[in-house]
Parts: sequence; structure tokens; C-alpha cells
Amino acid sequence: MTDDTETDAEAGAPKRFDVELFIVHPTLDPAEISTALGLDAEFSHRVGDQRKTPKGTPLEGKYRDTRWRHSRRHETPDQWFADKVAELLGRIEPHREFLKKLRATGGRACMIVQFLGDGYFGDEIPQETLTKLADLELDLGIECFTVPQQRGGMKNIQVIDGALNCTFSIFQATDEEFALLFREPQQDMQYSEDLASLPRQEEVEAALRRIWERPIRKQDTQGIHGTLFYELERYKSYYQAKREDAVEPSAVNQAQRRLFGIARPDREDLGG
Repeated sequence: MTDDTETDAEAGAPKRFDVELFIVHPTLDPAEISTALGLDAEFSHRVGDQRKTPKGTPLEGKYRDTRWRHSRRHETPDQWFADKVAELLGRIEPHREFLKKLRATGGRACMIVQFLGDGYFGDEIPQETLTKLADLELDLGIECFTVPQQRGGMKNIQVIDGALNCTFSIFQATDEEFALLFREPQQDMQYSEDLASLPRQEEVEAALRRIWERPIRKQDTQGIHGTLFYELERYKSYYQAKREDAVEPSAVNQAQRRLFGIARPDREDLGG
């Protein structure tokens, strides 16, 4: 890669990327991982702990394994990122034996480069760095966010929870992430309690972590594509099919029933 590949429009504009170490293990306590590596976890949970929302609200079920993630945010006016990968590798290289034991006991570790959709990146990871990755038994992961919604490619999810301080916030998801959470045809409603029963759980949890990093102002949205309810299972009586256009007819007014093409309820409409 050369400087010639960087566009004039993007040259000099600050762009963000993360370099992360992500560990999954069937039994380890996250505190043990932090102590062994001398690194703090931005995100972690322990096997057997109660599942919870990003706000800490308990969910049904227990975590099936331990997950630990250390993350370092970087900003650059140019396109280069490989030196920051080498920098984090140098920080964990002295803990080679711990990483080997981690994999030998059923765990895995991955170095992740996460591009946050701010513009063009292009670099070469040198052979020396790749050799160190292999020696430390680290996988290499690449996560690329799409460009901001005003330039297309994202879906908006409004999050509504049962807390008194609910902010009705909106977050952005890629088409792939949206399809993981809203799996049925035309589905635009989802309940947090049902997320644990979705297939591809590892990908679902990873998608949620990325989505929480993409809030968007309401005035900047181009529509709402889905609603995610936390601790609001009572709405299932109105949205049994998890679609806005399949709402219980008595819950909406006549104009909405015409819009959705749903039958009029037997009793008089109470909603106007």
C-alpha cells in the first residue's frame, strides 16, 4: 500500500480504529486473565454469571463461557494501522506461556483490528508481526463498520426498556447485524428475552457490542427499521408476530388499521 491510494478528500481527516485482544475460555475468571496479562478489560463476563443488558438489567439464562476484551482506541489523519497492532503485540508478548496454556485448556485468543467507518485505511502487516501472532497462538480478526447512515448502508434500531430513565435511544446496525437480531421475514420487533434463543449466539453477542458503539441522533435518522424491547415482554400480547403491521387491532386506531391492512376489532376502538 502507498500514500497514492489515499483520496484527497480523506487526507488529513481524523479516523478512528481500535486494536483489541479478545479471549474466550470455558472456565477462567476474567479477573485471572486481567492479572495474568496486566491489562484491563473493557468488556468481560464470567461463565455461569447471570446474563444482563448493557445497562446491567438481568436477563434470563447464564453465560455459557467466559469472555474478556481489551480495547485500545486510536485516531489517525492517514491510513496506517499496522504499527498499533505491533504495539499491542509487544505489550502481551511477555505472556506467551499464559496464552499457550489458554488455548491448551480449551480457550482461544484473537487480535482484532476494528475500523469504525470513518474513511479509507490501507496498510501492510509485516511478516515479523504475523510471525509473532502465530507464535503467540493468536488468531487475527478484522471488523469493518460501514460508512455513516447519511451515506447509506445502515439500519436504525430504537431501544426501549422498562426503566424510568429510558431514553428511547437509536443505534445503527449493518444489514448483516440487523438480520441476526430480526430473523423472520418482515420482522421489526424483538425482545431481549428472546435474544438468548437465537442461533449463532457468538455472532449475536458480538453484533450487539458493535451496535452499542453506534448511537445516532434522532434528527439524523432516515427512519426506524426495528424496535428492541428490554424487560417489556408485556408487549408480546400486542405484537405476537413481532411485526408492527401485525399488531393486535384493538391497540391501534382506525387509520393505523387501514395502513397495516388488519381487521377491525370486535369491540369499539378505544384508541381513537
